[in-house]
Amino acid sequence: MTGPRKGVTMSPYGAHLVSQYLLRRNDILQMATQLECWIAVVGLLALIAWFLYVDNTFLQVTKYQIPLDALPKEFDGFRIALVSDLHGSIFGMNQSRLVSEISEFQPDMIAVAGDLFDERPFTRGPAESFVKNAKDIAPIFYVTGNHEVCSESLDLFISEMNDYGVIFLRNDAVDISRGSSRITLMGIDDPLIFDQHTNGQKEWCRQSLSDIASSIDEDVFTVLMSHRPDLIELYASSGVVDLVLSGHAHGGMIRVPGIGGLISAGQGFLPRYTEGIYRENNTTMVVSRGLGNSGRFQVRIFNRPEIVLITLTKQ
Repeated sequence: MTGPRKGVTMSPYGAHLVSQYLLRRNDILQMATQLECWIAVVGLLALIAWFLYVDNTFLQVTKYQIPLDALPKEFDGFRIALVSDLHGSIFGMNQSRLVSEISEFQPDMIAVAGDLFDERPFTRGPAESFVKNAKDIAPIFYVTGNHEVCSESLDLFISEMNDYGVIFLRNDAVDISRGSSRITLMGIDDPLIFDQHTNGQKEWCRQSLSDIASSIDEDVFTVLMSHRPDLIELYASSGVVDLVLSGHAHGGMIRVPGIGGLISAGQGFLPRYTEGIYRENNTTMVVSRGLGNSGRFQVRIFNRPEIVLITLTKQ
């Protein structure tokens, strides 16, 4: 018979090798885990960067067909391209993407609802580039925004744009004719040009509208271009405005699905008028989310740059 088998012993050198192998294996596993974490972080950051790039540079075209009782029959199908709040943003060389969308729509007029440029000097170049390349598509009508009236170069900019045939409506009105019918297009400056305080701005807008209204026929269909959508009650109460074209709110900057925009100048948190169509009494208002960014928060989230293409129809 054989006796009980004795356990296998390992030499000190062999034990050292095993110990080193296990230590290195643990180091490799730890490095692999760290690498996986870094890859995940970099991947997440890349996805966020791509999302923000898309949300701030990919142009969204929104089309509205708006039925209006008071619209003259001969203006049925009248097309308006609404552009606002460019703030120096660039959409292709010479604003080609923006201009192409407008050209394809074949509008009867282009309405610039303010803040094509702002106080920052570099924003004037992209604004001029847009006007220069869009001016042959349709007549361009322009009202100032709050940033423009604060710019020291506003007068120079207006002079340059006049050379391109742009029509500035600064508390003024013009008639647009089709056949034997006509509509009136009114425009008011941003009220910041008059007063820093909200109450003073409202009173100034009310007086400006009253002054313009006194010079037009009450029974004429009237379109108002005004930068600020939050004054819709004032526009509606004037009794002469049928349609308002506006911008300013930047879509609420950050849009939450099911809630809407989070914050807007002049309206604060959870603003009411940030995009789309609104109605107050007999007045209809269209608000563009705009194209660019301004102020301290220079990012759009769930809020792509927007150009609004409107077709008016006789109801």
